[in-house]
Amino acid sequence: MTDTPQPAFDYRLRIDSVEPAFEGFFRIDRVRFQHQLFQGGWSPLLERELFGRGQAVLVLLYDCQARQVVLVEQCRAGALMHARYQNNQAWLLEPVAGMIDPDESAQQACARETQEEAGIAVQDFEYVCQFYPSPGGSDEILHLYAAEICVSDLPAFAGAEEEHEDIRLVPLSFDEAENRLRAGRFNVASTIVALQWLFFQRLTEPASRL
Repeated sequence: MTDTPQPAFDYRLRIDSVEPAFEGFFRIDRVRFQHQLFQGGWSPLLERELFGRGQAVLVLLYDCQARQVVLVEQCRAGALMHARYQNNQAWLLEPVAGMIDPDESAQQACARETQEEAGIAVQDFEYVCQFYPSPGGSDEILHLYAAEICVSDLPAFAGAEEEHEDIRLVPLSFDEAENRLRAGRFNVASTIVALQWLFFQRLTEPASRL
Protein backbone atom coordinates (compact mmCIF):
# COMPACT_ATOMS: atom_id res chain seq x y z
CA MET A 1 0.00 0.00 0.00
CA THR A 2 1.42 3.37 -1.02
CA ASP A 3 0.57 6.78 0.36
CA THR A 4 -1.75 8.83 -1.81
CA PRO A 5 0.10 11.95 -3.00
CA GLN A 6 -1.30 15.10 -1.44
CA PRO A 7 -2.12 17.93 -3.84
CA ALA A 8 0.09 21.00 -3.56
CA PHE A 9 -1.33 23.56 -1.17
CA ASP A 10 -1.10 27.28 -1.78
CA TYR A 11 -0.17 28.71 1.62
CA ARG A 12 -1.59 32.22 1.60
CA LEU A 13 -2.53 34.58 4.39
CA ARG A 14 -4.22 37.99 4.60
CA ILE A 15 -3.66 40.07 7.74
CA ASP A 16 -6.45 42.65 7.90
CA SER A 17 -5.39 44.51 11.05
CA VAL A 18 -3.31 44.34 14.23
CA GLU A 19 -4.54 46.52 17.10
CA PRO A 20 -3.10 46.81 20.61
CA ALA A 21 -5.58 45.49 23.19
CA PHE A 22 -3.42 45.63 26.34
CA GLU A 23 0.06 46.87 27.25
CA GLY A 24 1.54 45.98 30.64
CA PHE A 25 4.23 43.58 31.79
CA PHE A 26 3.19 41.67 28.66
CA ARG A 27 1.37 42.77 25.50
CA ILE A 28 -1.86 41.54 23.93
CA ASP A 29 -2.83 42.42 20.34
CA ARG A 30 -6.16 41.92 18.60
CA VAL A 31 -5.46 40.40 15.18
CA ARG A 32 -7.92 40.03 12.29
CA PHE A 33 -6.90 37.73 9.45
CA GLN A 34 -7.94 35.22 6.79
CA HIS A 35 -6.16 32.15 5.52
CA GLN A 36 -6.39 29.82 2.52
CA LEU A 37 -8.46 26.69 3.19
CA PHE A 38 -7.16 23.18 2.49
CA GLN A 39 -10.26 22.37 0.42
CA GLY A 40 -10.21 25.64 -1.52
CA GLY A 41 -11.32 29.20 -0.95
CA TRP A 42 -10.73 31.43 2.04
CA SER A 43 -11.68 31.35 5.69
CA PRO A 44 -14.02 34.02 7.04
CA LEU A 45 -12.39 37.03 8.69
CA LEU A 46 -11.07 35.63 11.98
CA GLU A 47 -10.35 37.65 15.11
CA ARG A 48 -7.93 36.44 17.78
CA GLU A 49 -6.24 37.91 20.84
CA LEU A 50 -2.51 37.30 20.50
CA PHE A 51 -0.31 37.21 23.58
CA GLY A 52 2.90 38.97 22.63
CA ARG A 53 5.78 37.24 24.37
CA GLY A 54 8.50 37.63 21.75
CA GLN A 55 11.53 35.32 21.66
CA ALA A 56 13.32 33.60 24.51
CA VAL A 57 16.20 31.20 25.11
CA LEU A 58 16.35 27.99 27.10
CA VAL A 59 19.62 26.50 28.30
CA LEU A 60 19.83 22.91 29.51
CA LEU A 61 22.87 22.46 31.76
CA TYR A 62 24.38 19.00 32.14
CA ASP A 63 27.58 17.31 33.31
CA CYS A 64 28.57 14.10 31.54
CA GLN A 65 31.41 13.39 33.96
CA ALA A 66 29.14 13.57 37.02
CA ARG A 67 26.21 12.17 35.00
CA GLN A 68 23.92 14.93 36.21
CA VAL A 69 21.51 17.39 34.65
CA VAL A 70 20.80 20.71 36.37
CA LEU A 71 17.37 22.35 36.43
CA VAL A 72 16.29 25.58 38.12
CA GLU A 73 13.37 25.72 40.55
CA GLN A 74 11.33 28.87 41.15
CA CYS A 75 7.78 30.08 41.86
CA ARG A 76 5.99 30.76 38.57
CA ALA A 77 2.99 33.04 38.03
CA GLY A 78 1.51 30.77 35.36
CA ALA A 79 1.03 28.00 37.93
CA LEU A 80 -0.56 30.13 40.68
CA MET A 81 -4.20 29.34 39.95
CA HIS A 82 -3.45 25.60 39.95
CA ALA A 83 -1.60 25.91 43.25
CA ARG A 84 -4.26 27.63 45.37
CA TYR A 85 -5.00 24.47 47.33
CA GLN A 86 -1.53 22.91 47.14
CA ASN A 87 0.99 25.72 47.32
CA ASN A 88 4.07 23.73 46.34
CA GLN A 89 2.61 23.21 42.86
CA ALA A 90 3.61 26.79 42.00
CA TRP A 91 7.32 25.88 42.13
CA LEU A 92 8.42 24.41 38.80
CA LEU A 93 11.56 22.69 37.50
CA GLU A 94 12.84 24.13 34.23
CA PRO A 95 15.98 24.75 32.21
CA VAL A 96 17.59 28.17 32.54
CA ALA A 97 15.39 30.54 30.53
CA GLY A 98 14.89 34.19 29.66
CA MET A 99 13.82 36.68 27.04
CA ILE A 100 16.19 37.80 24.28
CA ASP A 101 16.74 41.54 24.64
CA PRO A 102 16.42 43.69 21.49
CA ASP A 103 20.17 44.44 21.40
CA GLU A 104 21.51 40.91 21.85
CA SER A 105 21.80 37.60 19.99
CA ALA A 106 20.33 34.33 21.21
CA GLN A 107 23.75 33.12 22.38
CA GLN A 108 24.39 36.38 24.24
CA ALA A 109 21.05 35.91 25.98
CA CYS A 110 22.08 32.35 26.87
CA ALA A 111 25.29 33.62 28.50
CA ARG A 112 23.48 36.37 30.42
CA GLU A 113 20.67 34.13 31.65
CA THR A 114 23.03 31.32 32.63
CA GLN A 115 25.03 33.78 34.73
CA GLU A 116 21.88 35.22 36.34
CA GLU A 117 19.91 32.03 36.92
CA ALA A 118 22.69 29.50 37.52
CA GLY A 119 25.51 31.70 38.79
CA ILE A 120 28.01 30.30 36.30
CA ALA A 121 29.85 31.87 33.36
CA VAL A 122 29.38 29.84 30.17
CA GLN A 123 30.28 30.90 26.62
CA ASP A 124 29.96 27.65 24.63
CA PHE A 125 26.35 26.72 23.85
CA GLU A 126 25.09 23.94 21.58
CA TYR A 127 22.02 24.83 19.51
CA VAL A 128 19.27 22.22 19.74
CA CYS A 129 16.07 23.55 18.15
CA GLN A 130 13.44 26.25 18.28
CA PHE A 131 9.71 25.80 18.81
CA TYR A 132 6.39 27.51 19.54
CA PRO A 133 5.24 26.48 23.06
CA SER A 134 1.65 27.72 22.62
CA PRO A 135 0.94 28.80 19.03
CA GLY A 136 -2.84 28.91 19.47
CA GLY A 137 -2.60 32.24 21.28
CA SER A 138 1.01 33.35 21.71
CA ASP A 139 3.72 34.49 19.29
CA GLU A 140 6.50 33.27 21.58
CA ILE A 141 9.38 31.31 20.03
CA LEU A 142 11.73 29.38 22.32
CA HIS A 143 15.33 28.78 21.22
CA LEU A 144 16.70 25.72 23.01
CA TYR A 145 20.42 25.43 23.67
CA ALA A 146 22.51 23.13 25.87
CA ALA A 147 25.78 23.57 27.70
CA GLU A 148 28.05 21.01 29.29
CA ILE A 149 29.32 22.29 32.64
CA CYS A 150 30.92 21.09 35.88
CA VAL A 151 28.24 20.82 38.56
CA SER A 152 30.78 21.47 41.31
CA ASP A 153 31.08 25.05 39.97
CA LEU A 154 27.41 25.80 40.63
CA PRO A 155 26.06 27.66 43.66
CA ALA A 156 23.05 26.34 45.57
CA PHE A 157 20.98 29.45 44.86
CA ALA A 158 20.92 32.16 42.19
CA GLY A 159 18.71 34.75 40.49
CA ALA A 160 18.84 38.40 39.48
CA GLU A 161 18.06 40.41 42.61
CA GLU A 162 16.75 43.40 40.63
CA GLU A 163 14.20 41.08 38.98
CA HIS A 164 13.25 39.55 42.35
CA GLU A 165 14.29 36.10 41.18
CA ASP A 166 14.57 33.45 43.88
CA ILE A 167 16.09 30.37 42.28
CA ARG A 168 17.34 27.07 43.59
CA LEU A 169 19.67 24.92 41.48
CA VAL A 170 18.49 21.29 41.37
CA PRO A 171 21.03 18.70 40.14
CA LEU A 172 19.50 15.35 39.19
CA SER A 173 21.35 12.21 38.21
CA PHE A 174 20.83 11.14 34.61
CA ASP A 175 19.01 8.03 35.83
CA GLU A 176 16.63 9.95 38.10
CA ALA A 177 15.87 12.61 35.50
CA GLU A 178 15.24 10.03 32.77
CA ASN A 179 13.03 7.97 35.08
CA ARG A 180 10.99 11.06 35.98
CA LEU A 181 10.70 11.95 32.30
CA ARG A 182 9.48 8.48 31.30
CA ALA A 183 7.02 8.46 34.23
CA GLY A 184 5.49 11.80 33.18
CA ARG A 185 6.54 13.59 36.34
CA PHE A 186 7.75 16.81 34.69
CA ASN A 187 5.01 19.31 33.87
CA VAL A 188 6.80 22.10 31.98
CA ALA A 189 6.98 21.77 28.19
CA SER A 190 10.48 23.21 27.91
CA THR A 191 11.79 20.75 30.51
CA ILE A 192 10.27 17.81 28.68
CA VAL A 193 11.58 18.90 25.26
CA ALA A 194 15.07 19.59 26.62
CA LEU A 195 15.35 16.28 28.48
CA GLN A 196 14.03 14.30 25.52
CA TRP A 197 16.83 15.79 23.44
CA LEU A 198 19.42 14.98 26.14
CA PHE A 199 18.41 11.37 26.71
CA PHE A 200 17.12 10.32 23.31
CA GLN A 201 19.52 12.24 21.05
CA ARG A 202 22.60 13.67 22.76
CA LEU A 203 23.32 10.72 25.06
CA THR A 204 22.63 8.10 22.42
CA GLU A 205 25.99 9.01 20.89
CA PRO A 206 28.39 6.18 21.90
CA ALA A 207 31.01 8.48 23.45
CA SER A 208 28.39 10.09 25.68
CA ARG A 209 27.51 6.85 27.45
CA LEU A 210 31.08 6.12 28.59
